[in-house]
Parts: sequence; C-alpha cells; structure tokens
Amino acid sequence: MKDAWALVPLLAALALAIHSWFAFVGEPMADDFDFLHHTFFTGRDRWFDGGGSRFYWRPVARQLYYRLLGDTMLAHPAWVSALEVGFAALAGLCIHRALRRSWPGAWAAAAASFPLLIEAGRPLVSSPTNFQDLGAILWSAVALHEAAHARRWSALAALLAGLLCKEMVVVTAVALPLVAGAKTTTAGAPPTRRRLRWLVAVGILVVAWAVVYRIVLLRAGLLLARDAGQDQGALAAPWLNRFVWACGESLGDAMSLPALTPALRGGALAALATVAVATIGLLAADRAARARVMARGPWVVGGLAWFVLATATLADVYPDWRPYRSPFGAIGLGVACVALLGAAWPPLLAALVAVRLVTFAASPPPPERVAADVASAYSLDFAKLVRLQRLVGETRRALAVALPPPAHGARVAAHYYPRGALYAFAGDRALQTWYRDTTLHWVPIRTAVLEPNGATTVALELQPAAARQVVPVSPQALWHLEDADHHIEAKRWAEALASLKAADSLERDPDARMFASMLAGKRALALVGIGRVAEAETQAARSLALWPGNDDARYARVGAALRLGRLADAEADLEALARAHPSDAGLRRMLDDTRRARRAQEAGRP
Repeated sequence: MKDAWALVPLLAALALAIHSWFAFVGEPMADDFDFLHHTFFTGRDRWFDGGGSRFYWRPVARQLYYRLLGDTMLAHPAWVSALEVGFAALAGLCIHRALRRSWPGAWAAAAASFPLLIEAGRPLVSSPTNFQDLGAILWSAVALHEAAHARRWSALAALLAGLLCKEMVVVTAVALPLVAGAKTTTAGAPPTRRRLRWLVAVGILVVAWAVVYRIVLLRAGLLLARDAGQDQGALAAPWLNRFVWACGESLGDAMSLPALTPALRGGALAALATVAVATIGLLAADRAARARVMARGPWVVGGLAWFVLATATLADVYPDWRPYRSPFGAIGLGVACVALLGAAWPPLLAALVAVRLVTFAASPPPPERVAADVASAYSLDFAKLVRLQRLVGETRRALAVALPPPAHGARVAAHYYPRGALYAFAGDRALQTWYRDTTLHWVPIRTAVLEPNGATTVALELQPAAARQVVPVSPQALWHLEDADHHIEAKRWAEALASLKAADSLERDPDARMFASMLAGKRALALVGIGRVAEAETQAARSLALWPGNDDARYARVGAALRLGRLADAEADLEALARAHPSDAGLRRMLDDTRRARRAQEAGRP
C-alpha cells in the first residue's frame, strides 16, 4: 500500500471487532426477527413498507439486506458480523482517502478511525439490525470518497443507498457539494460552478427521495420516532432541551465514557479537560497557532456542523438513548477535532488520540452470562444487547436439540426468563423464523400443561448460574413446581410436598440445576412449615449450592433459624435478601424486627 497511514482505519476496525467478539456475536434478535419474518413469510416483492416494522422506510437496510443475508444470519451469525467488520473497515478507508487529498496522512488516519474506536461502535458490528446505522456510515463514506474524486454519478448512487438505510444521511447530502469543490479536479470548471452543479444534482435526488418517502409513509401507515408513544413528560420537553440531551449523550459516546467505571470516567474527563484548556491557552498566546487554525477553519466548522446536524436528528428519540446512533455524528466530530488540534499543535492531537484509545480499551468486555434482569426494550447499550443475544442464542441452541424440525404446531414455554425477555424474540416471530413455520407459538406453562391439543410442547428454563444457561425442562414438572408454590402460600404443607415429589419424579436432567434448586428451596419452606427443621436446612443448603440466588432457600433458613432461636443467623440471611430486594418494605420491617430481637437477646445474656 502506497500510503501506510491507510492501514490505521483498517486496524481500528480490527480492534473494534476484537473488542466486540463473543460466543453469540451476530445472533439475530428483536427487530431482526421482524425483518426476517417479513422476508420469509410476507413475500419478497414488498419494498414499499417498513420491512416488518411499523417505523420508517429503509428498504436497503431492511428488505435488501435481509433478503441477501437472511439465511446466513440464521445459519452462521458470526459470518454476518465479520462482514459488518469489513464494512466498517471500508468506511474508514473511504473517509481516509477522501481526507487524504487535503490532509497529512496522520490527520486523515486519526479522523477516519474516530468513529470506529469508540465503545458505541461495538453494536454496529455485533447485531444485524444495526446495519441501518452502519449502512448509513458506509454509504456516506463512499459518497464522500467519490465526491472528493469528482465522481458525481457514483457519489449520488452511494448517497441514495445511504438514504435508503437511514434518514440521517441527509447530512451527507449537505456535505457532498462542499467536498466536491474542495479542490480543482475538473479542468476549466471553477469551484463555485462545480459546487452549484453538485448542489442541483444532490438537491434533485434528496427531493425525489423525500417525496417517495412521504408517499410510502402515508400509504403503508408507517410512523416516525415522535409517533412512538412517548410519555407525556417526554412529549412536553422543549426541542432545545432534547437537542442538548442528544448532544451530551453523543459527546459522551464519542469519548467512550458512559461504559467506564466512575473512577475511570473521572480520570478521562480530567484528561480531556486538560487537552481543552491547553488548546485554549495555546490559541490565546500563540498568533501563529491561531493562523494555522484559521486556515483549517472550514474543516473545523464543517465537522462541527456535521455533528450538530446529525445529533439534531436524534432529538426526537428522547429519552430513549441507544449508543449505536452516535458513530455517524462522530464522523464530523472527528474531522473537527483533528483539524483543530492538529493545526494548533500536533502533540495535542496525539494526546486526544491517546485518551480515546485508553477509554475504548478500558470499556468492559462483552458480558459472559445472561442476567436475570437481561434488558428492557429501551435504552439498549452494548452490554444489554450482548445479554439479549446470548439469551436468544442459548434458546435457539437448546431448541435445536429438544425440538428438531419439522415442528408443526409446536408450543414453547419459557420459565424464569427475565421480565419482558420475549421482546428479544419479537413474540412468536423468532420461533416461526427458525422453523420456517408460522404455527409455532410461545405459551405460558399452565397453558402448555392444562390445555393439551396433541402438539409437541417444550419448556425452556433460564439458569443464571449454570454453565448451560438455557435447558429443556419437563412442562409437567414445572407445573407441579408452581402448584407447590400455591400450596405453600396457602400453608398447605403436605399438599406442597406431594406436588414437589411429583415434580421431582418428572424431571431427571442433571443439567437442570435451576429446577433442582427451586425444588429444594420450596421443599425447605414446606419442611419448615411442618417443623422438620433439620431436613429443611439440608434442603436449603442444597438449593443455595445449586443457585446462590434462591430466595426460597434463604427464607427457609430464616424460618429455621427463628424456630431454633438463632437470631444472628436469621439476621444474616435477611440482610442478604434485603440487598437483593431493596424496595421490599415488608422484608425491611422483618429485618428490623429480627435485629431488635437479636440485640435484646444479646443484652439479656448473663
């Protein structure tokens, strides 16, 4: 390669891939199943709708992308993620080459890698649905590259592809005429006239796209972000407040700050403040530095304008921030920062690059496990995205063994899945997409057991503490487990123990550690209820060994300790429960009562 600096954005994309990689990278989830379901079942001739979503018209990032890669996404998700890394590398290379016509190689490399070396860029290469944002970056970079080389028709084609990925690419449309006139590349054509030709061509394209977009919105009944049913407080917030909020979130993401620990974030902010103060001091004291910055002023202003305009398009998503939206605006912010600091004094630029490398490298690795509070549908950061992908991937892997295709009419029940977790499966669409069969459905455990209709039923249980986090469990065993819980609440101890015995006889998989823990925990509660304290403590110990987060086992130990007068032991378990459930007022009162009784007990000792 003639320009060694061009390797920098490629290495930045590789670093992004390494920092984003995990076992289920690329696993389709949530919106992906809307688009895949649309591709497989609605018909491949429908281009003028949401592609399976009620929001926006983005046919390149939805219909085209999922039609070309849908089968690969399901069979080999990591391959699609690797392809997205390649797209990110290509985008960085195009930005570098576009800037290299006017900038030193080091500057162009720093700006081109700016939107890649951020924590907020990780979702772009780990989830298929985020090709909407990655595609906007890719096609914008290609359009800018082509405009910098005065290739009008290819630039317009790339611009159109970007607009059909995401609406914020209108910002790229504003920049193209300016980039095309940055240098004289057409003999005899003055920059002003050349920019005017580009402006007319880009304007016609954008107007045509906007008209068609409006028609599609009306005919297909599609919605925009402001129509997403936000709460009244969000709707009442002034636009300027929402814009300032979006700027703050975008700036934080551009420096990889939100995912850091408070101590690291404080250190990073101090380092960034030092760079800012040093820059201001230098410009105030050094006339030559001011002159250099003024010469690069159009780049600084243009980059900031890109960032501001891109961020303005995000004001309507308030208060639902998702970091993968930030890298597009970071393109302009990177150009502005590099032009300013590089012109003022190159060591300042080196300092900024060093701080950003540290904050990017210090952002946490992908979570290794699915948590019980995996995620909600909103404010989806990288950690929540990974947990959802792990949940979906583990579920798909368990089903492949427990329910091999064909599985016409099959029903799947989920036990101990996090609240709202079916969001990750787009309701029934994940099941139907995996099996290419619209007769599969999720059902509650009681429905699966009490309303048999001859269909195959599989129950899956999430195990937060086990090596295999999702395992098939007998639906009948789970039903008896829940039945025992109802008996325990009614203090029908004998009936509870009978139901638990039935559940135990129906489920024998040694990998179902969560089920075994729940069984032992509830048995401990019932045994405490009938006064068999020693047996209860044995069952509680077994339950907690299988799953340390079992509340039933801890409550059973509390009951046993209170019966035996071991108030300190009861207090220790109640403290653990209170830490796990800080908003439980009844639990807090029980802890306070036990603590007072323990103090009185100790005070009464000789």
